[in-house]
Amino acid sequence: MSDFSATGYQPVSVSDPEVAALVGQDLPEDAFREIRDILFTVKGFDLDSYKDRCIKRRIAARIRQLGFPHISGYVACLAAEPTEQLALLEALTIHVSQFFRNPTTFMVLEKKILPALLRTRPAGRELRLWSAGCAMGEEPYSLALLCDELCNSPEQITIYATDISNDILKKARQGRYEPHRVAEVPDSVLKRYFTLEEGFYRLNDRLRKRVRFFHNDILNDRPFHRVDLILCRNMLIYFSPPQQEHILKTFAAALVAGGYLVLGRSETMISETRELFECVNAAERIYRKKADDVKEDD
Repeated sequence: MSDFSATGYQPVSVSDPEVAALVGQDLPEDAFREIRDILFTVKGFDLDSYKDRCIKRRIAARIRQLGFPHISGYVACLAAEPTEQLALLEALTIHVSQFFRNPTTFMVLEKKILPALLRTRPAGRELRLWSAGCAMGEEPYSLALLCDELCNSPEQITIYATDISNDILKKARQGRYEPHRVAEVPDSVLKRYFTLEEGFYRLNDRLRKRVRFFHNDILNDRPFHRVDLILCRNMLIYFSPPQQEHILKTFAAALVAGGYLVLGRSETMISETRELFECVNAAERIYRKKADDVKEDD
């Protein structure tokens, strides 16, 4: 927890009824605007790019966690404390993840999607896989594990992993995880690819080097091109419908014809993007880009 002495405010027990009653939709609009302006001014992070309800709910949770008796006190703290600015950014942008999250999705990738891509790729052409919103790296490293098991020449596969948080990307590159994050990794795979270090599991160097991590703002930065498979799970739900459409069109522009897109269980195609993809597995939210050329959304 940050040192709040500079603000003059002291946290109180989260059992305080005024704080406990705070929920996302009750966050006053003027306080939300102040918090938005602080983050944009000092960190260049634009809250307007995200759904108000989701963001307000996470801000409210952070205020409850710290136990401020009044929202104004938290706003003053946020303005004065760089450590809290970073902590709030992490609370707003990081999603809980683990290796092989939603195992049935990875089972379909292992048994059908990746073998099909390996079988049909042109001779000498590398496969390009992209984990968008990769958080701590569990998802792209899970892909790396599958590829190492499936492909005789895994070096011919490039895995890109992107996130908006540089701090999280730094941690992801370390490949070091608590036991619960590797709970879905089979014991044989765990023994082959991980080393237990002081209660944490570290992925071996060879696999970590297979994943290339980059900072990326999915709404504003240019995508990778000629990608064969994109995983973007449980991220679209934080964006408005027009922003979701923009992101999905960006993915369509990044994918080769016949390339695959995997979304989260509660996400789906919207509006005109339904014409860009065909569904190949509804339960696992797996889509394939149609053959028609698609240009990137302006």
